[in-house]
Amino acid sequence: MNSMSISKIIFFLLGIAGLLFMALIFGTQELGQALSRVSPLAVAVLFTLQLSTLLASAWIWHFLLTRKTSITFSTVFLVNQAAGLIESLTPSVKFGGEAAKVYLFRQKTGQAYQDLAGTLLVHKFLTMTPFVLLCLMLVLPAFFMFELPGYFYAALAVLTAMCVGLGFLCYGRKGEERNEKPLQDAPRKIAQGRLESLKKTPSRIALFLQQSRLAASSLLSTRQTFAAMLVSLVIWVFYPVKVYLACTFLGLEVHPLIIGLATLFAYMVSMVPLLPGGLGTYEGAMALFFTMGGLTPAEGLAVSLLSRLTTFWFPLLVSALCCLTLSRTSPLLPEKPGIQEKEQVKQTL
Repeated sequence: MNSMSISKIIFFLLGIAGLLFMALIFGTQELGQALSRVSPLAVAVLFTLQLSTLLASAWIWHFLLTRKTSITFSTVFLVNQAAGLIESLTPSVKFGGEAAKVYLFRQKTGQAYQDLAGTLLVHKFLTMTPFVLLCLMLVLPAFFMFELPGYFYAALAVLTAMCVGLGFLCYGRKGEERNEKPLQDAPRKIAQGRLESLKKTPSRIALFLQQSRLAASSLLSTRQTFAAMLVSLVIWVFYPVKVYLACTFLGLEVHPLIIGLATLFAYMVSMVPLLPGGLGTYEGAMALFFTMGGLTPAEGLAVSLLSRLTTFWFPLLVSALCCLTLSRTSPLLPEKPGIQEKEQVKQTL
């Protein structure tokens, strides 16, 4: 076991320790009483909704990948969930899981790494933008109703800037009209002309990024972009809905605006690369917001724990099963990291 694996385990244990500490501070007895109100049927309902969310997330990846290649939905679902296991066990921001997706999709489709990196850029833009839009929609009325912490606005500003940057990378083509068709239907001369000019760039990394950006900008038409973004928006709307149901199953009455803000703020905080999957930070942020809505800290923590059972621990189990299934047919990690990537870049030169 290398030092990186040990550090992941340590961070994971720190997240668990943080949850136990919050439970002790807020009151284990009150927390237990709140959680005892939840029936197995209620948990089954939440798990079913979460499974539909996982399927919808895989659909977005399948939709993007099939613009340029052929791959089955079941394979996309397995890869997406297998990489999700890495996302859950590494400090947030999802870089480890996204790299795993690119590698595994490369195995399954044979696409070039720069094309898959371009697909990844588009996927990030399509999934983050609806999240930011939902946050902005909730913040406007909340600004006049509640006194939100300053770091909420700071986190929202950072995410908004990231979305603008991703949008520029994916769709900003200075001095050139954006192509409305996928790359395979586009005039090859335009793409080849741009690549020839990029070959003069001294840095291969810069060349790779430029090729990825070119692949991203020509992946979807405007109509396809909005269609995929609509699915992503529905996925994000489902998260506050699941938290609302968690409150209902716990017998708690909370203002819907507080539920929306608590859910989205918890996800914003969990994106900070501190602990695996935002473990501990998500629960603490959500419990904090629910105290603003009149719940006790123990009740707020109970809601966050039930929410995390649905959106973290259940998908973690699904991801582990997908990892086992996928590992039977192909290796999940490269034996010699970096070799194939270098060869692919050389081919483009």
